[in-house]
Amino acid sequence: MQDFDDLDSYLAASSGDEDLAFLPVPLVADYLGISSPAVTARLKSGSLEEVRIGKQRFVSRRSLVALRTADQDMIQRTEAFLLDLAAKGEARVFYDPVMSNAGLRWQVPAHRDKIGWVLGAVSERSFENHGVLLSVLVHKKTPGDTLPSGGFFNLAGHLGFDVEDRHAFVARETRKVLRK
Repeated sequence: MQDFDDLDSYLAASSGDEDLAFLPVPLVADYLGISSPAVTARLKSGSLEEVRIGKQRFVSRRSLVALRTADQDMIQRTEAFLLDLAAKGEARVFYDPVMSNAGLRWQVPAHRDKIGWVLGAVSERSFENHGVLLSVLVHKKTPGDTLPSGGFFNLAGHLGFDVEDRHAFVARETRKVLRK
């Protein structure tokens, strides 16, 4: 953590040092699509670097760029993992191997939220590029017939798909993905 007593000390330290660029917490919250308290929690945990000027908290630009880079890497690795499964003709995978591949653990609640976001990004990209929802392959582990999570259906509905009959929609979308 970098700590400054006031704006003058920050300005003096930051002259000529781009690494001291910072962003206000609400702006970072909007950018990440989370609440300001969630950003504050990330600052406390060290997953984002904090800059303080007096009592005001900010996020270092450098740490936000690193987070964005790590997120993009996670999206690309997950997309490659699912494309590989599709190329092998595998019509379903459960969350655990997908999360492990992304460096996440299903036992951690924040990781479960993160994989939902990652899979949404993968499907948005595959829909834009190929007209399919690649994350249709990722199912919740339940007895009997399995389906993707509710977030998948929310995204599909938002993109204009008719998801009223979820089983039929998953079957159709899975066939489309396996043909790609």
